[in-house]
Amino acid sequence: MIRKSLDSVRKATFCVELPDKASHDMPMPTGTGFFISPDGWFVTAAHVTSENGAADGPQRNDIDKAWLTKESTPTGPGAMCQFMELRYVLPQYDLALLKVDFQKNSNKEWLKGKAEFPSIPVSKRPLAMGEPVYSFGYPLSSGEAKSSGGVIIGSTRLSPRLTSAIVSSDLDETNIVMTSGDPQYYVLDKALNYGNSGGPIIATETGCVHALCSRFQPVYVPQTHMADANGKYPFVVIPSLYSVVSSLRNQETLELFNKLMIPVSE
Repeated sequence: MIRKSLDSVRKATFCVELPDKASHDMPMPTGTGFFISPDGWFVTAAHVTSENGAADGPQRNDIDKAWLTKESTPTGPGAMCQFMELRYVLPQYDLALLKVDFQKNSNKEWLKGKAEFPSIPVSKRPLAMGEPVYSFGYPLSSGEAKSSGGVIIGSTRLSPRLTSAIVSSDLDETNIVMTSGDPQYYVLDKALNYGNSGGPIIATETGCVHALCSRFQPVYVPQTHMADANGKYPFVVIPSLYSVVSSLRNQETLELFNKLMIPVSE
Protein backbone atom coordinates (compact mmCIF):
# COMPACT_ATOMS: atom_id res chain seq x y z
CA MET A 1 0.00 0.00 0.00
CA ILE A 2 1.18 3.50 -0.87
CA ARG A 3 0.18 4.85 2.53
CA LYS A 4 2.62 2.50 4.29
CA SER A 5 5.67 4.26 2.84
CA LEU A 6 4.35 7.65 1.71
CA ASP A 7 5.14 9.49 4.92
CA SER A 8 8.84 8.56 4.85
CA VAL A 9 9.05 9.25 1.10
CA ARG A 10 7.53 12.70 1.56
CA LYS A 11 9.96 13.56 4.34
CA ALA A 12 12.96 12.68 2.15
CA THR A 13 11.72 14.36 -1.06
CA PHE A 14 12.21 18.08 -1.76
CA CYS A 15 11.56 20.69 -4.40
CA VAL A 16 14.85 21.82 -5.95
CA GLU A 17 15.02 25.62 -6.25
CA LEU A 18 17.81 27.13 -8.34
CA PRO A 19 18.76 30.76 -9.05
CA ASP A 20 16.78 32.18 -11.98
CA LYS A 21 18.30 35.06 -13.96
CA ALA A 22 14.84 36.14 -15.11
CA SER A 23 13.84 36.47 -11.43
CA HIS A 24 16.75 38.60 -10.20
CA ASP A 25 18.71 35.40 -9.42
CA MET A 26 16.23 34.41 -6.74
CA PRO A 27 15.82 30.60 -6.29
CA MET A 28 12.83 29.28 -8.23
CA PRO A 29 11.29 25.77 -8.43
CA THR A 30 13.19 23.76 -11.04
CA GLY A 31 12.60 20.09 -10.24
CA THR A 32 12.39 17.44 -7.54
CA GLY A 33 15.01 15.39 -5.72
CA PHE A 34 15.38 13.02 -2.76
CA PHE A 35 17.86 11.90 -0.10
CA ILE A 36 19.19 8.36 -0.49
CA SER A 37 21.42 8.31 2.59
CA PRO A 38 21.21 9.73 6.12
CA ASP A 39 24.54 11.55 5.67
CA GLY A 40 23.25 13.78 2.89
CA TRP A 41 23.59 12.19 -0.55
CA PHE A 42 20.80 13.65 -2.64
CA VAL A 43 19.63 12.55 -6.12
CA THR A 44 17.98 14.64 -8.81
CA ALA A 45 17.96 14.61 -12.61
CA ALA A 46 21.07 15.83 -14.45
CA HIS A 47 18.87 17.95 -16.72
CA VAL A 48 17.55 19.78 -13.64
CA THR A 49 21.05 20.94 -12.68
CA SER A 50 22.30 21.71 -16.21
CA GLU A 51 22.44 25.15 -17.78
CA ASN A 52 20.33 24.26 -20.82
CA GLY A 53 17.93 21.66 -19.41
CA ALA A 54 19.66 18.76 -21.19
CA ALA A 55 21.06 15.77 -19.31
CA ASP A 56 24.37 16.06 -21.20
CA GLY A 57 24.46 19.85 -21.11
CA PRO A 58 26.98 21.95 -19.19
CA GLN A 59 26.33 21.83 -15.48
CA ARG A 60 25.51 24.97 -13.52
CA ASN A 61 28.15 26.54 -11.28
CA ASP A 62 25.68 28.05 -8.81
CA ILE A 63 24.43 24.89 -7.08
CA ASP A 64 25.86 26.27 -3.84
CA LYS A 65 23.10 28.90 -4.01
CA ALA A 66 20.34 26.28 -4.38
CA TRP A 67 17.65 25.56 -1.82
CA LEU A 68 15.77 22.34 -1.12
CA THR A 69 12.28 23.23 0.08
CA LYS A 70 9.05 21.61 1.21
CA GLU A 71 5.50 22.84 1.44
CA SER A 72 4.27 24.79 4.43
CA THR A 73 1.73 23.23 6.77
CA PRO A 74 -0.87 24.69 9.15
CA THR A 75 1.65 24.24 11.97
CA GLY A 76 4.44 26.24 10.33
CA PRO A 77 6.78 26.76 7.38
CA GLY A 78 8.05 23.78 5.42
CA ALA A 79 11.44 22.13 5.86
CA MET A 80 14.34 23.52 3.85
CA CYS A 81 18.04 22.90 3.26
CA GLN A 82 20.95 24.78 1.76
CA PHE A 83 24.73 24.26 1.73
CA MET A 84 25.11 21.64 -0.99
CA GLU A 85 27.61 20.69 -3.69
CA LEU A 86 27.14 18.97 -7.02
CA ARG A 87 29.58 16.04 -6.76
CA TYR A 88 28.78 13.59 -9.58
CA VAL A 89 26.85 13.64 -12.86
CA LEU A 90 26.01 10.59 -14.97
CA PRO A 91 24.44 12.22 -18.05
CA GLN A 92 23.81 8.91 -19.81
CA TYR A 93 21.36 8.08 -17.00
CA ASP A 94 20.20 11.66 -16.38
CA LEU A 95 21.42 11.41 -12.80
CA ALA A 96 23.00 14.11 -10.65
CA LEU A 97 24.29 13.40 -7.16
CA LEU A 98 24.60 16.24 -4.65
CA LYS A 99 26.05 16.25 -1.14
CA VAL A 100 24.15 18.29 1.44
CA ASP A 101 26.05 19.32 4.56
CA PHE A 102 24.14 18.15 7.64
CA GLN A 103 26.13 20.13 10.19
CA LYS A 104 25.59 23.41 8.39
CA ASN A 105 21.85 22.68 8.21
CA SER A 106 21.48 21.29 11.72
CA ASN A 107 20.26 24.62 13.11
CA LYS A 108 17.17 24.47 10.89
CA GLU A 109 14.05 24.04 12.99
CA TRP A 110 12.99 20.79 11.30
CA LEU A 111 16.39 19.17 12.00
CA LYS A 112 16.76 20.20 15.63
CA GLY A 113 17.30 17.13 17.80
CA LYS A 114 18.07 14.96 14.76
CA ALA A 115 21.41 13.45 13.78
CA GLU A 116 20.72 12.65 10.12
CA PHE A 117 18.60 13.44 7.09
CA PRO A 118 15.48 11.40 6.27
CA SER A 119 16.19 9.12 3.32
CA ILE A 120 14.60 6.57 1.00
CA PRO A 121 16.20 3.10 0.74
CA VAL A 122 17.57 2.27 -2.71
CA SER A 123 16.86 -1.11 -4.31
CA LYS A 124 18.56 -2.65 -7.33
CA ARG A 125 15.84 -5.24 -7.81
CA PRO A 126 14.46 -4.90 -11.36
CA LEU A 127 10.89 -3.67 -11.61
CA ALA A 128 8.53 -6.03 -13.41
CA MET A 129 6.11 -5.10 -16.15
CA GLY A 130 2.74 -4.47 -14.53
CA GLU A 131 4.26 -3.77 -11.10
CA PRO A 132 2.56 -0.91 -9.20
CA VAL A 133 4.77 2.08 -8.42
CA TYR A 134 4.29 5.68 -7.43
CA SER A 135 6.09 9.00 -7.51
CA PHE A 136 5.98 11.97 -5.18
CA GLY A 137 7.23 15.36 -6.34
CA TYR A 138 6.63 19.02 -6.98
CA PRO A 139 5.18 19.51 -10.47
CA LEU A 140 3.41 22.74 -11.42
CA SER A 141 5.21 24.68 -8.68
CA SER A 142 5.93 28.33 -9.40
CA GLY A 143 7.59 31.43 -8.03
CA GLU A 144 8.05 35.13 -8.61
CA ALA A 145 10.45 37.89 -7.63
CA LYS A 146 9.71 41.59 -7.51
CA SER A 147 11.91 44.61 -7.01
CA SER A 148 10.51 47.13 -4.53
CA GLY A 149 12.53 50.12 -3.42
CA GLY A 150 15.76 48.44 -4.44
CA VAL A 151 14.91 45.30 -2.47
CA ILE A 152 14.22 41.99 -4.22
CA ILE A 153 11.32 40.08 -2.70
CA GLY A 154 10.81 36.49 -3.85
CA SER A 155 8.13 33.93 -3.14
CA THR A 156 7.34 30.41 -4.28
CA ARG A 157 4.22 28.27 -4.37
CA LEU A 158 4.79 24.54 -4.19
CA SER A 159 2.40 21.91 -5.53
CA PRO A 160 3.13 18.55 -3.87
CA ARG A 161 1.62 15.72 -5.89
CA LEU A 162 1.50 11.93 -5.71
CA THR A 163 1.11 9.94 -8.92
CA SER A 164 0.39 6.22 -8.93
CA ALA A 165 1.18 4.08 -11.97
CA ILE A 166 2.25 0.68 -13.19
CA VAL A 167 5.38 -0.24 -15.09
CA SER A 168 4.18 -0.23 -18.67
CA SER A 169 7.47 -1.54 -20.06
CA ASP A 170 10.96 -2.37 -18.89
CA LEU A 171 12.33 -1.05 -22.21
CA ASP A 172 12.32 2.50 -23.51
CA GLU A 173 12.96 1.37 -27.08
CA THR A 174 14.80 -1.45 -28.80
CA ASN A 175 17.95 -1.32 -30.88
CA ILE A 176 19.11 -3.77 -33.53
CA VAL A 177 21.57 -5.13 -31.00
CA MET A 178 20.74 -4.97 -27.29
CA THR A 179 23.41 -5.50 -24.61
CA SER A 180 23.47 -5.59 -20.82
CA GLY A 181 25.44 -2.33 -20.94
CA ASP A 182 22.59 -0.34 -22.50
CA PRO A 183 21.09 2.30 -20.20
CA GLN A 184 18.12 0.83 -18.35
CA TYR A 185 14.87 2.75 -18.28
CA TYR A 186 11.29 1.97 -17.35
CA VAL A 187 8.17 3.35 -19.01
CA LEU A 188 5.21 4.19 -16.78
CA ASP A 189 1.62 4.27 -17.94
CA LYS A 190 1.00 7.69 -16.37
CA ALA A 191 2.26 11.09 -17.40
CA LEU A 192 4.43 13.00 -14.96
CA ASN A 193 4.47 16.78 -15.22
CA TYR A 194 7.15 19.44 -15.38
CA GLY A 195 8.70 19.74 -11.94
CA ASN A 196 8.50 15.98 -11.28
CA SER A 197 11.92 15.68 -12.95
CA GLY A 198 14.43 14.07 -10.61
CA GLY A 199 11.76 12.70 -8.27
CA PRO A 200 11.74 9.12 -6.92
CA ILE A 201 9.95 6.14 -8.42
CA ILE A 202 8.87 3.99 -5.50
CA ALA A 203 7.83 0.32 -5.51
CA THR A 204 4.41 0.33 -3.86
CA GLU A 205 5.02 -3.04 -2.20
CA THR A 206 8.32 -2.21 -0.49
CA GLY A 207 8.65 1.59 -0.31
CA CYS A 208 12.12 1.42 -1.91
CA VAL A 209 13.25 3.75 -4.70
CA HIS A 210 14.16 2.06 -7.97
CA ALA A 211 14.40 4.91 -10.49
CA LEU A 212 14.14 8.66 -10.96
CA CYS A 213 11.84 10.73 -13.15
CA SER A 214 13.70 11.55 -16.34
CA ARG A 215 11.50 12.62 -19.26
CA PHE A 216 8.12 12.50 -20.93
CA GLN A 217 7.16 10.55 -24.03
CA PRO A 218 5.12 12.66 -26.47
CA VAL A 219 2.92 10.90 -29.00
CA TYR A 220 2.26 12.25 -32.51
CA VAL A 221 -1.16 11.22 -33.83
CA PRO A 222 -1.53 11.59 -37.63
CA GLN A 223 -4.74 13.26 -38.83
CA THR A 224 -4.96 11.51 -42.20
CA HIS A 225 -8.55 12.63 -42.71
CA MET A 226 -7.24 16.20 -43.00
CA ALA A 227 -4.86 15.46 -45.87
CA ASP A 228 -4.50 18.23 -48.47
CA ALA A 229 -4.32 17.87 -52.25
CA ASN A 230 -0.67 16.86 -51.99
CA GLY A 231 -1.41 14.14 -49.46
CA LYS A 232 0.14 16.02 -46.55
CA TYR A 233 -1.66 15.96 -43.22
CA PRO A 234 -1.10 17.48 -39.76
CA PHE A 235 -0.32 15.72 -36.53
CA VAL A 236 -1.89 16.25 -33.13
CA VAL A 237 0.76 16.11 -30.42
CA ILE A 238 -0.12 14.62 -27.04
CA PRO A 239 2.69 16.21 -24.96
CA SER A 240 2.97 13.49 -22.33
CA LEU A 241 1.23 10.15 -22.56
CA TYR A 242 3.88 8.01 -20.87
CA SER A 243 6.74 8.74 -18.48
CA VAL A 244 10.26 7.45 -19.02
CA VAL A 245 12.21 6.92 -15.80
CA SER A 246 15.90 6.12 -15.36
CA SER A 247 16.72 2.98 -13.39
CA LEU A 248 19.09 3.19 -10.42
CA ARG A 249 20.39 -0.30 -11.19
CA ASN A 250 22.60 0.79 -14.10
CA GLN A 251 26.10 -0.55 -13.52
CA GLU A 252 27.90 2.80 -13.29
CA THR A 253 25.27 4.06 -10.86
CA LEU A 254 25.65 1.03 -8.60
CA GLU A 255 29.44 1.30 -8.72
CA LEU A 256 29.22 4.96 -7.69
CA PHE A 257 26.85 4.18 -4.82
CA ASN A 258 29.16 1.40 -3.66
CA LYS A 259 32.18 3.72 -3.78
CA LEU A 260 30.33 6.26 -1.62
CA MET A 261 29.04 3.54 0.73
CA ILE A 262 25.41 4.38 -0.06
CA PRO A 263 23.33 1.36 1.02
CA VAL A 264 21.64 -0.56 -1.82
CA SER A 265 19.39 -3.53 -1.15
CA GLU A 266 18.54 -6.48 -3.35
